Amino acid sequence: MQGPTSTATVELDYSAMRDGDLAGLALLRDSSAWIGVKRDGGATRVVTVNNLTMDSNWNTTGTGTEVAGAGVSGGRIWLRANADIRPGAGRQGRFSYSTDGVTFTSLGSGFALNNAWQFFMGYRFAVFNYATQALGGAVSVKRFELATP
Repeated sequence: MQGPTSTATVELDYSAMRDGDLAGLALLRDSSAWIGVKRDGGATRVVTVNNLTMDSNWNTTGTGTEVAGAGVSGGRIWLRANADIRPGAGRQGRFSYSTDGVTFTSLGSGFALNNAWQFFMGYRFAVFNYATQALGGAVSVKRFELATP
């Protein structure tokens, strides 16, 4: 991730997702958060999840908490993560989404970014897709864009 601030935007085609599938864009480190598409019970939602945690060996110690969500349709979405990675405490990551690629809607509150030295490599943007119920679903990442000041 480039500093002092970075914004990543992904265009995601989620039309082939199946129930139980999750796909999205994360701010990844020992304390992480993400915005993404969640398919469950035939419904598709865009959600923000905060406070995923890992120990010093990168083992998951907490899977996070969904802090905001909204229904979506259409099979295509743009997900955006903005991170303020300047040195010092109190820096935040923020998430937003768009259904047209032009107008973005903020989702959830800011996520406090950790700057402890043990994970000196810092935050990274991560694109992910995984199944929680059965294999067979899919997403396509049509575009990844990185913007800095």
